[in-house]
Amino acid sequence: MSLYGEWLTATIANGGTASGEVNLGRDFEYLQIILPTLTGGTVKIQVSDVTGGTFQDLGSSITTAITTGDYSTVFKLGGWKFIKVVSSAAQGAARSIKVRGMRV
Repeated sequence: MSLYGEWLTATIANGGTASGEVNLGRDFEYLQIILPTLTGGTVKIQVSDVTGGTFQDLGSSITTAITTGDYSTVFKLGGWKFIKVVSSAAQGAARSIKVRGMRV
């Protein structure tokens, strides 16, 4: 079995701050994320143990300026399956953020 999940899209709507729920397909230790152009602020991950559940903040956030995209990072996910990507700033357009789980 691959160490990596498939690439999925977490979309933050125009004017929104949080993506919809993303089901990674299984529990993963890490989350790879590729950020597109974003309205500045911070980006964090929220997690839930069940689909449609209550989401809570996971660890630290990363700070981004107004970017032109092509920024990638890895979050320590710690075994979660259901995630949301959350920005501290309302986005000026719909944002498609690529995410995938990773095991070691």
